[in-house]
Amino acid sequence: HYYITNNLRHDARLMIMDFKNVQINRTFLYIALFFFTGFLIVYFGGSFSEERAFDTPDMPITPNQGPLHIDVSGSKVAYYDYSPASSHLTVLLLHGMRFSKENWKTLGTLDTLLQNGYRAIAVDLPGYGDSEPMLGLSHEQFIRQFIAKVDSESTVIVSPSMSGEFAIPVVFSEPAILAGWVPVAPVSITSHKLSEYQALQLPVLAVYGENDNQFRKQVEEYLGAIPQVTLKMIPEGSHPCYLDNPDLWHENLIKFLSGIK
Repeated sequence: HYYITNNLRHDARLMIMDFKNVQINRTFLYIALFFFTGFLIVYFGGSFSEERAFDTPDMPITPNQGPLHIDVSGSKVAYYDYSPASSHLTVLLLHGMRFSKENWKTLGTLDTLLQNGYRAIAVDLPGYGDSEPMLGLSHEQFIRQFIAKVDSESTVIVSPSMSGEFAIPVVFSEPAILAGWVPVAPVSITSHKLSEYQALQLPVLAVYGENDNQFRKQVEEYLGAIPQVTLKMIPEGSHPCYLDNPDLWHENLIKFLSGIK
């Protein structure tokens, strides 16, 4: 009887210890689950709230759009359209011969413009990037039709290098459809006389690289003669000087745009 009683007491003590261990383990489990659940809410909840924020009417920006495609005179034209909820200016970004709309995306220019409240459109010019070649349409006609197609109002054209062939004809033939012009060492500067530049009534930000020996003089002489011009040289900059110092490029661009009413 004594032996049986002692065994029962021993077994009871073991059961109590096991029960306490289970209770302790459960407590740690509940604590671990609590902190893990909190982590999931913070980590994923933040992402979900950011995504939902784009649908909120009071947010200043909408999701980035593109690449998009439209038809201009029977040809497919590819472009990005980064649009805020509202903006009084549209910045139309053209590109040089060795470049495309993608450069403005990777450089951060599209995002910078959007974050500062401007509508930013980067287009692949006909025959470049993802845009089809275009026959029977002049460079000037293409720009005018594209601006109309994307419903761009108060347009500021950014025209580096080769794209000067597209922008300069519009600048001089119908400057009233533009709110400003940002030539970046464009070609075709000398296609118009110095006196025509002196008579041009349009806000202009003329940008060029310090080491651009081919176009620096033309920019300073011809574009520098425009009454409302702001000349900006990128120190140690090459022909595509915006690539050499993106921060300075963006700073100059935003400052210029902020002065256009």
